[in-house]
Amino acid sequence: MKHALTALALSVFVAGVNAQSPAPAPVAASATDLSLRGSASWSGKNVFRGIQRSSTDGLFQAAVTLDYSVPGLSGTSVYANFFNADAMERTYTFGARKDYGFGEVDLGFQRMTAPTAHSIAANGFTQIASNSEVYAGVSFANVSLKPSIYAYYSLDLQQLTVEVAGSKTFAGSSIGLSGVDVVTKVYGGISDASGSVYATKNSYGYLGASLDLTRQVGRGAELGVGANWAYNTDSQAKTAGSSVWARVFANFRF
Repeated sequence: MKHALTALALSVFVAGVNAQSPAPAPVAASATDLSLRGSASWSGKNVFRGIQRSSTDGLFQAAVTLDYSVPGLSGTSVYANFFNADAMERTYTFGARKDYGFGEVDLGFQRMTAPTAHSIAANGFTQIASNSEVYAGVSFANVSLKPSIYAYYSLDLQQLTVEVAGSKTFAGSSIGLSGVDVVTKVYGGISDASGSVYATKNSYGYLGASLDLTRQVGRGAELGVGANWAYNTDSQAKTAGSSVWARVFANFRF
């Protein structure tokens, strides 16, 4: 019932946006000195880096990003992001990016918190109450599929993750969906953890893909619905294999 009400609440929110006018990914720097962006979504499953982290279906997620273009440093911006998932998981991210013409270089730090810790032995994955990561990545703007590659290192879990992603957007009118964009995304990664105080030594690969239908509404608002798939090669019986889920979302800019 809780998640049905959550889905209904998001539907009302989406309808409201339509009437009036989302672990970090590469986001284009703002053309203005200061911008504020937000997003809200309902996702059928809680999947993180290829692993489903909850047997309970339904997850409401919200995020707010403040982006500031640094005066005197052309193509350079700093940003702060707050992400919340169903009041159960929170991530605070701070970073800086630089446009080099071919694309962007991105550096940052994020702190992830959760009220309940999970272990490989009991849950099939490791998640601690408070985890810090540093990351670096590069995205290419003028290349087919707009590829990006990011490396994340967990200071607490001693875990290195490298992820490659790409996306393609085309007009929905080509398949009879006028006014709608079709956004396809694919990604793949490898995650390796050393034995630490919190984590058991573990290594696995993962793949994922999504297909979203999006529609621009007014100035700076976007509504969408999509299908998602993820797969991991981990040997943990409770979380190995694939997951399929749906997502409804709204993005907006102030």
